[in-house]
Amino acid sequence: MEIRKGIGVSPGFAIGEVHVLTDEEFVISRKSVTDAEVAAEIARLERASRNAVAELSSQLQKMSRRVGQSVVRILQAHIELLSDIRGKIAEEIRRNRYSAEYATSRTLKGEMKKLDSAPREWVQPILQDLAQIGKALLRALLGNRHEDAGRLSRKVVIVAHDLSPAQTLALDRDKVLGIVTEVGGATSHTAIVAASLGIPATVGIEGITRDMTSGDRVILDGGAGTIIIDPDEPTLKRYQAMERNFQVMEQKLSRELRELPAVTRDGTEIELFANIETPEEIPAALAHGAEGIGLYRTEFLYLRGSGLPSEQTHVEAYRRAVALLGPRRRLVIRTLDLGADKMPINGIEAETNPHLGTRAIRLCFERPDIFKTQLRAILKVSALGNVELMIPMISSLDEIDRVKEILDGVRLDLLREGEAIGEMPKLGIMVEVPSAALMADVLADHVDFFSVGTNDLIAYTLAVDRTNERVAPLYQPAHPAILRLLAAVIEAGTSKGKGVSVCGEMSGDVNFTLLLLGMGLRTFSVVPPAIPEIKKIIRSVTLAEAKSLAEQAFKLGDARKTAEFLRQETQKILPDAS
Repeated sequence: MEIRKGIGVSPGFAIGEVHVLTDEEFVISRKSVTDAEVAAEIARLERASRNAVAELSSQLQKMSRRVGQSVVRILQAHIELLSDIRGKIAEEIRRNRYSAEYATSRTLKGEMKKLDSAPREWVQPILQDLAQIGKALLRALLGNRHEDAGRLSRKVVIVAHDLSPAQTLALDRDKVLGIVTEVGGATSHTAIVAASLGIPATVGIEGITRDMTSGDRVILDGGAGTIIIDPDEPTLKRYQAMERNFQVMEQKLSRELRELPAVTRDGTEIELFANIETPEEIPAALAHGAEGIGLYRTEFLYLRGSGLPSEQTHVEAYRRAVALLGPRRRLVIRTLDLGADKMPINGIEAETNPHLGTRAIRLCFERPDIFKTQLRAILKVSALGNVELMIPMISSLDEIDRVKEILDGVRLDLLREGEAIGEMPKLGIMVEVPSAALMADVLADHVDFFSVGTNDLIAYTLAVDRTNERVAPLYQPAHPAILRLLAAVIEAGTSKGKGVSVCGEMSGDVNFTLLLLGMGLRTFSVVPPAIPEIKKIIRSVTLAEAKSLAEQAFKLGDARKTAEFLRQETQKILPDAS
C-alpha cells in the first residue's frame, strides 16, 4: 500500500481500478491468463521483442548516416536494455500469469520506481531509455489498438499527465469514478470541470502515470487530495464506509434544502446560481437547488468540433438552455473565453505566455467575425427567456465602449434582416483583472452587473500560474490583498445599485461563504454540487454574525491564519467541511 498526496480539487471518494492515459494511449488493462496460456504469452513477448529490436535497428541504420555517434549509442543502448528487460517480463508472466502487455507495463514501471531515490540528473537518461523501449515493445504487442476515454467499457479512475478541456469534455461521465493528474492546480480546467460534474479529483501528483498501470486498484479522496495505491483490506473497508456516508449525507442535504430559500436567520435573501459548461448540466444544477445559471462557459462549444461553431450551433445550444430553465430563471451567457493555451483558432498563433496574451475579449476584438457570430446568437435567443450577456477579461472602460459599439452594430444588422429579437439584454463584465477591480467604481456606471472571477483575479494579483502545481501553495484566496479587492468591488457595485456576484471557485468553497456574506455579497454562482452546503451555512447565521466574522478575518492580515480561522468557523456549522 502506498499513499500519494496531491491537491484536492473536487471532494468525494472514488474506489476502483485505474485507467492510465499514456502518451501513446495504448490499451493496457490488468489481464491474467491460464496456466496453459503462459507459454503462448511468453512466445508473444519473444516475437514482440524481436519486432521491437528490428524497429530500433532500422532506426539505427537510418540515423547512423545522418546523426552523430551520441545518438547512435543511445539507440544501441535501447537494444541492449530491451534484451536485458525481456527476461524480467517473462518471469512476471510465469510467476503471476499476466498477459504479455500488462507484464511489460508493470515490469517497466517497477524498474523506474527503483530509481526514485537516485539523483534526478543521474537517472533521467535511464528513465527516458526505459520509456522508449516500453513504447517500442507495446507497439509491437498491440499494433494500432488505441484506447478511447470517451468510450470506456467499465467504471474507472482516470489517471493522466493532464487533461485538455476537450479531453475532459469527451469523458464518459457515467464511467469515470474519479480523476487524477500529474499537473494542474485548484483552478485548472480539469479541476473546474470535475467539480462542476461532481467527479472526485486530485491534481498535482508528480510521476503518477509512470508509477501506475491500468488495472491497479486505487482509493481517491478528492477532498484531502490523496490517493492510496493497492490499499490493504482494512483501509479499503474504511474508505468504502466513508464513500457511502459521503454520498448519503450529500443526497440528504440536497433533498432537505432543495426547495428551501437561501435566506439568513434574520431574513436576508441570498441568490444561489450555478456555473455550467453545457446545457445538459442544467437539470442537475436545478436538482441541487440552483435558482438559475450565473455562468454559462460557452467555450466548450468551440472545443467539441474541429472548426468554429456556426451561428446556428450557438442558437441551438442557448435555446436548449432557455428551454431547460424556463422563461424566468436567469441565464448569464459568458462570451468566448479562449486563448492560445486552450485551442488553435484560425489566424491565431500560439503564444509563449497565453494567460497574458490574446485571450477572451482580446481575441474577440482581434477576430470580430467570431465575436459577432456569438453575439448574433445571444441576441436571437434573448427574447425567449431571461438571458444576460457577460464579457470576460475586461481591463478598461475603453473595452466596454468597444463591446457596446459592436453589440449595437450586431443588433442593428439583425433588425435590418427582420429577425424577431427582444430588448437589449443586460450587459455585465467579469472582474478578474486587477485594473478592473481597482476601477470598479468607474466601470459600474457603464454596465448592469459585475461577476468576480476569483480564479484569474487571484492569479493575476499574486503573480501565480494557477495551473502550475509547483507554485500552488502561493495561490491563496485568503490573501489580504484579495480580500481588499473583493471588498472594493462589492462596495463599488452595490453602492450604485448594480448586481455583484462571485463566480470563481472561491464562491463554491464553503470555507469562504461566511466571509463573502459578511463582506456584502448577495449573489453566489457556484458549481452545482456545492449549493446544498452553501445554502445550509447561509440559513444557519444572521447577517450580523457574518459581518462580525468578516471583520475578524480582515484583522488577521495573514493568508494562512485567515484560511484556518475561516475553516474552524465553517466547521461549527458543517463539521465535515475540509
